[in-house]
Amino acid sequence: MLQMETSSINELKFVKSVEVVPHKNLDLDDFREAAALLSDVADVVTAPENPMGLPGIDPVISTYLVAREYNLIAMPHITPRDKNRLYIHSQVITALKIGIRNFFVIGGDPINKKLQSREVREIDVLQTIDSIRKSEAFLKEPLPKIGIGSAFNPYREVEQEIMAKKLENGSNFFISQILFDSEHLKKEWIRNRSFRLSAGFMPLTRKGQIEGIKKMGVKFSEETLKKLDQADDIMAVSTRMILDAYDDAKEYLDGIHVMPLGNNRLAKQILESI
Repeated sequence: MLQMETSSINELKFVKSVEVVPHKNLDLDDFREAAALLSDVADVVTAPENPMGLPGIDPVISTYLVAREYNLIAMPHITPRDKNRLYIHSQVITALKIGIRNFFVIGGDPINKKLQSREVREIDVLQTIDSIRKSEAFLKEPLPKIGIGSAFNPYREVEQEIMAKKLENGSNFFISQILFDSEHLKKEWIRNRSFRLSAGFMPLTRKGQIEGIKKMGVKFSEETLKKLDQADDIMAVSTRMILDAYDDAKEYLDGIHVMPLGNNRLAKQILESI
């Protein structure tokens, strides 16, 4: 039996997950390579849905293809940006049909202006979480035990209230916004939380990525920015920051999530080092 057919990632004591970004070519080589690289260091593979607001490979298909022949759990992103409630139910039922039991709900990047397209967002993230939980209404058998994850933003002052609403609607685990140090996880309410939390990390490969990450709401300390700006090898420096941040916070984390922007070898290196 494939591990992806187990019920929920919440059954894992500690979760190691990686975001895989499929290539836009017409073969499956990138899926095979990702699976071969990550199968011995990760538990879970996830994939974004139309990242950067541009057309991409369906995350249900992406994660299924990476996970189906390896000891990996598939967890596709589900976003309400491009879909109404009907399509979201259809997407979830399709995923359940092929053995996927875990979903990550996120709002989605704004649509790229050059597409001249409009967002759908018939329902919001909270309603999407609730809709996944209630998909049983459209099945002919009971809904299996599933994992419904969503984003955790330690930079927002109102995050504790938002977490309470996500938990009420059906989220049962969370992945943090991108971190480069552990300070934002040291708030008392976060350390004493009742929910499962993975720390999210994105290693950098070039300095130009810093401004883009800032626009996503990620906050850098002056010391962190200085180290990154002065780095001769920003990939090595940012990777060291990630490992140090994880090491400092690991006692009160339930997992680590790496978003390597397609550099799966770097993700493997990080997960091998913890």
